[in-house]
Amino acid sequence: MRKQENLNHWTLIATLLLGMVSSPLAQPVVQSTVQPTLAPQPIAQPSAVQPTLAPLPTVQEPVAPTNRMDRPLKLSVTVDDQSFLQVKEGDTIKEGDVITDNKRERDRLTKQRAAIALHIQNLQAKVIHKPLAPSQPLPTRPLPPATFSEEETAISQAQLKLTQAKLVLASRIALLKVENPERRAEVKKAKLALSEQQQNVTDQQDMIQEMKQMKLEEDILTHEGAKLKQMESETQKAQTELEGAKAKLKAANIEQQQQLQQLQIAVQTQESELEMAKSRLFAAKNRRRLLEYDASLEQQKQAKQQEQGQQEYSKQLQQYEQSLRDQDYQLAQLKIALSNIDDKLSQIPVVRSPRNGYIRRVDPWVGNNGKYSTTITISTLAASSSFGDSSSQGEKSSSPNSLK
Repeated sequence: MRKQENLNHWTLIATLLLGMVSSPLAQPVVQSTVQPTLAPQPIAQPSAVQPTLAPLPTVQEPVAPTNRMDRPLKLSVTVDDQSFLQVKEGDTIKEGDVITDNKRERDRLTKQRAAIALHIQNLQAKVIHKPLAPSQPLPTRPLPPATFSEEETAISQAQLKLTQAKLVLASRIALLKVENPERRAEVKKAKLALSEQQQNVTDQQDMIQEMKQMKLEEDILTHEGAKLKQMESETQKAQTELEGAKAKLKAANIEQQQQLQQLQIAVQTQESELEMAKSRLFAAKNRRRLLEYDASLEQQKQAKQQEQGQQEYSKQLQQYEQSLRDQDYQLAQLKIALSNIDDKLSQIPVVRSPRNGYIRRVDPWVGNNGKYSTTITISTLAASSSFGDSSSQGEKSSSPNSLK
């Protein structure tokens, strides 16, 4: 259909040109209605989005003899709003200059397109960092083998010393619990000696008494009295020796008690040493169990941290992949929106000048069914003076309705 309309359009133009050739006073008339879909001007955009925009078609001047190119050209245009007209009478234009265009809508779409293109550029420049995989934890140092040889050796030595102390105590306890026989014999001997001396003194006293009764000589009595004193002195000496023997016996008993106590204390000390050695072994085993428990807790903690790190990495990786999908989705949506804006821009009708010249006349607007139509006369600058008033009369004789 479009090809047929173009063919009819150019057929009409050719017929008008033939009519102008046959009549020297006739003026060339070109009728153009703003209906074709025209692509927008290329707009600078980011390197990531470079759609290919087709060049805007221009209204080509119909082929005419070279000696008719300087005649005025009339363009009949129909627009939705009178503001679409971009020229006025007296404006100089060049081939390809815009005559009618919805500039306000084009500017709005162009700004919207630039904003979307900038958003696309920002999205493409945004770097989404991939999360780093969690590092492997350092291997834990294995615990040394559990050995308690030192504590066990101390227990063995304490047990041996306790056994020796008990043997010494058992071997001497019988002797230490009885009195010293030597000291006891000395006491007994001292008692006998004292008893003899006392008996001698008694006998000597009795004999002196008998001698006094017998009225013996004084010299004999004096001599026997001296012997009695000597016996009494020896009795005193025997008494002193007995006291000394008893003291030695008592001292020996005390020494034996002390020795017995020392041996008993030695046994108790070794028993305490044995208990302490056993306690140290028990404490060492407890420390080992606590160390193993702490090591087990540390391993569990590291395993839990590793599991949490892996879960966090998986979560971050999912977020990273989701961010990539979101970015791709946004880019796709923005590209679709950009393509839609390009389609809208390409659908905005635009009429361009088919030749160089100036706007000689713009007829008054004629409204019909919400559309506005006018006829624009384009004259060449070189031929403007030669046509003069005859051209003006020719324009007046041509009606816009007849050109339609």
